[in-house]
Amino acid sequence: MTLAELNHLFDPEQFRVSGHALIDLLAEQLTNQLNGDASLVKWQSPLEAEQAWRQPMPESPEFSNEEFITWLKQEVLPRNLSMHHPHSMAHQAAPPLPIAALCDLVAALSNQAMAVYETGPAATLIERQVIRWLNTAVGWPQGAGVLTSGGSQANLTALLAARQHMGANIWNKGMAATPRLRILTSEFSHYSIRRAAGIMGLGVEAVIAVAVDEQGRMLPQALKQAHEACAQNQEQVMAVVATAGCTPTGSIDPLQEIGEYCRTHGLWLHIDAAHGASALLSEQHRAKLHGMEMADSVTWDGHKLLYMPATVSAVLFRDEAASYSAFAQDASYLFHEEEDSEARGFNTSYRTLECTKRMMGLKLLAAFKLYGRQGMASLVEHAFTSAGYFANLVARTSGFTLLMHPQTNIVCFRYHGNSTLTSSSAMLNELQANIRKKLLHQEMFHLSQVNIGDNIWLRCTFMNPYTQQAHQEQLLKAVACMGDDLSANRKRAFPPFFCN
Repeated sequence: MTLAELNHLFDPEQFRVSGHALIDLLAEQLTNQLNGDASLVKWQSPLEAEQAWRQPMPESPEFSNEEFITWLKQEVLPRNLSMHHPHSMAHQAAPPLPIAALCDLVAALSNQAMAVYETGPAATLIERQVIRWLNTAVGWPQGAGVLTSGGSQANLTALLAARQHMGANIWNKGMAATPRLRILTSEFSHYSIRRAAGIMGLGVEAVIAVAVDEQGRMLPQALKQAHEACAQNQEQVMAVVATAGCTPTGSIDPLQEIGEYCRTHGLWLHIDAAHGASALLSEQHRAKLHGMEMADSVTWDGHKLLYMPATVSAVLFRDEAASYSAFAQDASYLFHEEEDSEARGFNTSYRTLECTKRMMGLKLLAAFKLYGRQGMASLVEHAFTSAGYFANLVARTSGFTLLMHPQTNIVCFRYHGNSTLTSSSAMLNELQANIRKKLLHQEMFHLSQVNIGDNIWLRCTFMNPYTQQAHQEQLLKAVACMGDDLSANRKRAFPPFFCN
C-alpha cells in the first residue's frame, strides 16, 4: 500500500467533511421523527427486503464518500424503524438522547478496548465514576460493578457470581462439585435468566418459576413454597431473581419482602432491574423500589429509561469482593503478577465476560453532567405519567379491557368491541395479533403483544417523551377501527377497508 492510499483511508479532512454531512442528515431525520413527519417504518417482509442486499462483495470501491452519505439517506435510514417517532410504542428501547449518540462516535473513533487500564485509561476512570453513581442510587456507597453489553450479559455475570459464592469453586472443579442447583424467579422474569442457566450448564429446567399475583408481582408465599420444595428434593437454591419492571407488564416484585426472606435463609438475591432501576433517580417513584438495597446484585440498563443508545448496562454488586467472583483468568499478556490489589481494580477484564469492551460510560457520564439527576428523572416521570394517562383512557373507553394499572411505563390491553368474537378466546387472540400486525404493516403505529394466561394482549411501552395524549387517543381510534374492520371482514368476501 502506498502512502497516498494509506492517507486516503485515514484522511482527517475527509472525515470532517463526511462527518458534518452525516450529522446534518441525522439532525434532519431526528427533526422529522420527533415531529411525526417521518415514516414510522417502510414495511417489507424480511424475505422480500433481503433481496436488495444480496450482492457480491465489492472488489473495488463502489462509492465516493459523498455517494455513501447519499446511499445512507436513500437506502438505509428510510428502512429503519423510527425510534424517535411518537407512534413508536412497542418495546423497552429508548429514543436515545442525541448527545449520547455523539458520545458513541467519540467512543468508536478513540476505540479504547478497556481490557486493562492501560488500554483505556480515561474510559476506565469514567466507567468507575458512573458505577459509583449508580451504586449510590441503589443505596450502596461502597458497591462495585462493571458496565456490560446488555442486560442479558449483566444477568449472566450476576448469576455466575452467585454460583461461585456458594463456595464449591465451580469455576475450577465444574458442576460435579455441587448438588443440583436451582434458581427461583418470577414466572414473568426475562428469558435471559433461563438462557443464563443453559449457558452455565445448569439447564433451563433449573429455573423454577414462582407464581405472581394479579398485578404481575412475585408472591412471597409462593417463593417460600418453592424454596421448601427444593430442600425436600435435596436441591440447592443458587439464587433468587426478583424483577423490578418485568418485560411483559412492567410490574415490580415486592423487593423488601423478598429481600428479608433471602437474608433470613442465606440466599443470594439478584434483582433484574434492567428496566425499572431508573426510577431510583426520581423522588416521585423511588419508593416503588424500596428494598432494592437488600440485594446482592442488581442489573440496570442504560439503553432503556436512561435514554442511551444500545447497548449499555450495569451489573452492580453490594460487596466489592463478590464482583470479582464471576470470572477467573490467567493471561500474562494482560494480567501481571506484580499488580497490587489496588491496581487490579482498574482492570475491568477481571470482572466482565468481555475482553475488548467499548467505552460505554462516556454517554452516561455526559447525560448526568449535562442534565443532572433531576433532568434524567424527569424523563422517567414523564414516561410513567404517560402510561398512567393511557391506562385510564383504555379503562374508560368502550370496547377495551385493561389488564392492570401500570406500575412503570408498560400498558397491556385488549380490544373486543361489540364483536361476537368475545365468545371465542382463540378468535379474540387472533384479532389482537392481526390488529398489531396491520397497524405495523400499514405504518400507523408500532405496538408489541404479550401472551398472559393464554390470552394475547396488545402492549404499549411509553418511552418517547414526544408521544402526547393526542397520539394515544389516535391509537385507540385506530385499534378500534382496525379491529371492527378485521372482525367484519371475516363475514364478507371482499377486501377490508383499513383505517387512515
